Formats: sequence, C-alpha cells, structure tokens
Amino acid sequence: MKEGRLALPMARLLLFGGKGGVGKTTSAAATAIWLADSGYKVLLVSSDPAHSTSDSLEVELGSEPTPVTGVENLWGLELDPAERMDELLPRLSDALRSGLGGNMSNILGSQASEGIAEEMGSLESADLLLPGLDEALAFDQLLSFAQDPRFDALVFDTAPTGHTLRFLGLPEILDSWTGRIIRLARLTGGVRSILMGRHQERAMREELDKFQRRVKHVRRVLTNPWVSSFTLVTIPEQMAVAETVRAAETLTNYGIDINGVIVNRITPDLDHPFLQQRREIEQKHLASLKECFEPLPIAEVPLEASDIHGLDSLRSLGNSINGPHAKPAEGMEMQTVGSSIPFSIRKGLHQTTQSGRLTVQLHLPGVNRDELSVRVSDGELFVEANGKSRQVELIKALKSDRNKFELEGDILEITLEI
Repeated sequence: MKEGRLALPMARLLLFGGKGGVGKTTSAAATAIWLADSGYKVLLVSSDPAHSTSDSLEVELGSEPTPVTGVENLWGLELDPAERMDELLPRLSDALRSGLGGNMSNILGSQASEGIAEEMGSLESADLLLPGLDEALAFDQLLSFAQDPRFDALVFDTAPTGHTLRFLGLPEILDSWTGRIIRLARLTGGVRSILMGRHQERAMREELDKFQRRVKHVRRVLTNPWVSSFTLVTIPEQMAVAETVRAAETLTNYGIDINGVIVNRITPDLDHPFLQQRREIEQKHLASLKECFEPLPIAEVPLEASDIHGLDSLRSLGNSINGPHAKPAEGMEMQTVGSSIPFSIRKGLHQTTQSGRLTVQLHLPGVNRDELSVRVSDGELFVEANGKSRQVELIKALKSDRNKFELEGDILEITLEI
C-alpha cells in the first residue's frame, strides 16, 4: 500500500468491511454508538440477512430507521436486498417471452423466428442475477439516506469483503448485461412495435439505462473522500491479514479511501506459555500488517474475556477504538474526532433564526446541482436531491412559501420567512 492521505476523510458515510467473522459488525455498531453518545445523529445500517446487527445491539431492527432504545441519537436499519431485487428487477426474460407471445414464425418467417428463439433461449432468469447485484441494491438503498437531514452520519456494516469488491466491478458487467438485453430488444423490435408499439420498448431501455446510471452513481459516491471512508476490520491471523491486504489493494485501485484498519481479538500479554506463543505469532502478523498499511492508522483491540454484544460492551469497545467523546462543533463547521482512527465530521442540519428569518443549512455531500430543488408547500420545506425528495422538519412555523437558496460546495443554505 504505502500510500498516505493528504487530509482526513469526511465521515458522512463510514463503511466497515472485512472477512466474515472478524468483528466487523461489532466494530461498526460500537463506532455508531460512540458517535451518537458524542451528540451526533447516526444511522447504523446493515445488509446482513442474518440480522447480526440486531443481535449485536440486542434490539430488533427493521427495513425502516428504528430508534435504538438506550442510545439517544442512534437509529438502526437492516436492508433487505433480496426484497429490493424483487421490486426493481422483475424477470425480464419472462416479460420478453410473454411480450412476443404465440407463434411468431407466421409474422417474421422461420429464419428470423429461429434467431429470436436462440437468443431468448440463451437468456435464462439466472443470467439476470448478476454478481454484485444484491450489493448494488443495498448500496442504492443506503444512498437514499445519505442526504437525509435527520442524520449527521451513516455507519454501514457492509457484506463480507468479497461481496463488496464484487459490487465494485458491477458497472462494467452491466455494460455487457444491458447490451445483451438491448440486442434482444432489437431482434424483437419489429414485432414489439406491431403488437405493443414502440413506447414499451423505449420504457424498457430507459429502465435499464436508469439502473445502470444509479449503480455508477453509487460507485462515484464511494470513491469521493469527502463523502465516504472505508475502515477495514481484521484479526491477527495469516489468512485474515492476507485477505485484508488484497481487499485494500482492490479498494485503492477503485479509488476508495481507506481510513484505517481495526485489528480485533489480539491476545493480551499474560504470563502463560500457550498465550505467549499465540501472542508471538499474532505480533508477527500485526507487524506485517502495519508495514503494508503505513502510514494509515491501526487500531489494536485486545481479546476480551467474553463475547461483545449488548450496549454496555459495545460502548466499551467504541471508547477503546475512538477515545474520548468530542462534542459536535457549532454550526456546520467540520470537526476532527476519533483517537485511533481520526476522521472529520459535520452536522447534517443546522437552523438559526434572526430578524424574522429562518436560515436552514443542510450538508448534502455529492449532490448534483442540476438535480437539486427546494420548495415550500403549506408551511413545510421539501428538498429534492439526486431524485430523492425529503421533508425538513423546521424549528419555527413559516409565514409564507417564499424562499431563496444557495449551494456552496456541499452546503445548501435556505432562507425562509417566519
């Protein structure tokens, strides 16, 4: 690796990744609790179908942000990519087959009909379940909350490393996949025009293009160091360290900022022959890891006498990783937090009143200026960014719907009459 950072990453979206079973979920949950206890509003998100985040917190989470009892300022959410896939990607092969219907040889002739049948026969439903597609849908859901003014930061417990890396190559895979669908559309275009008109064909093309744009947008957000940072989690064992190094190289090649590495379950320095032998081996792996990741910070977490689950043990782990709590800065100023693996953070929403006016400031990282709009309706403020509209809860009632707004960098400032 040997590549350092020019500045601390901006923690609007904190991703925790690593090999399965290395403490990724507990590290993410502990950091989310630490940030919430510091005074930041945090959404902890997981895409693990095993519901390990719920188990770790000992709180039942659902598919919508759920307040975590016992931790003020913390919400939890468990994504369901499979359900999302059912909503967004109906079986196109079935749709295409039913769209043709009947015996087309009477219309097209036997040669054209056989060509279509051959292409359709090679397009099985399984072909639509692309490698990385479920992760893409999880990230797509995640980004719908990235500009939600309710939260200052999102902490994402990602799928095991291989799944996440598989997603990063999805845009290129989609090029081939959508090309295949479009080729089939061209083959059937004449018939589709006769039976259904060109509108349906255009709609299918638009839907494919839209989905591909969204996947590429997700990757752009993940590669923006002012929006996202990636913390790798591992343990001091040879296979885990080797996978961590490979994952870091792949993430770096895709342009994703690595914030640091958390090494869990380090054997403590106790006077026992077995433990000393174990620790000696671990220290060699730890030294190798530090050499590979220099100058990135490495947080070393000792092996505990019991499992880490429940709020008390997660709080203790969060304090061990991140150190003393840091009170949020005033206004929209950035603040450096975290001792072992430092990063910068700012509030997602700030409101002030003066001289009959309410000023609302929103942190909208990665916002596309062309897709930004602000409207006030019946005294309620709505902000639409990148195709997603959100209502902003105001601290004062409005006198009128008049407003003006200005985007400076990734800070949107709206002035309203009260």
